[in-house]
Amino acid sequence: MSSLPSGNGLLAGDLRIYSAPKALLRHIQWSLNEIFGYPVELNWEQQHLAPGALATQLQWRELRPVASKIASTLKSWHYLRFEVREFSNISGEGVLYRCTPELGLHQAVTASTGDVMIHENRLMTVLENTRSYEALRKSVSDALGIAWDLELESYRRGIGSEGEIRAVSI
Repeated sequence: MSSLPSGNGLLAGDLRIYSAPKALLRHIQWSLNEIFGYPVELNWEQQHLAPGALATQLQWRELRPVASKIASTLKSWHYLRFEVREFSNISGEGVLYRCTPELGLHQAVTASTGDVMIHENRLMTVLENTRSYEALRKSVSDALGIAWDLELESYRRGIGSEGEIRAVSI
């Protein structure tokens, strides 16, 4: 796992790229260096659940928010599966971005426990714009990012050390 210089930053973050084609590794590196304003070190390992793909992790502490820039930059490369989390060291509340090639980008607000929170305005919009139980269920599921969680779970668990593939049960 790579780690950036730390200080008494008010924001902490975590990037997990679960699968990226080898051809994009330099582009990802350059983009992250540009976003942070200094060189970051990424240690890539084989992603055995996606032949030819690699995976990496990065943690940081910053005074300014960078997660949205990272997510918007990485989502432009359709072939990536990733999650970006950023939270306040004081309140613990934060933001979570998840992206898959099939589903695109999902953004959620998170509580200090890591739970996804749906704010009142979003719930009111869902209630006002749905006409059936199934539509309401799908809207709430989309707001929580359940489809993204289901798709990424095997990748979260599948990254093993030294080529080990962990058992996946969904």
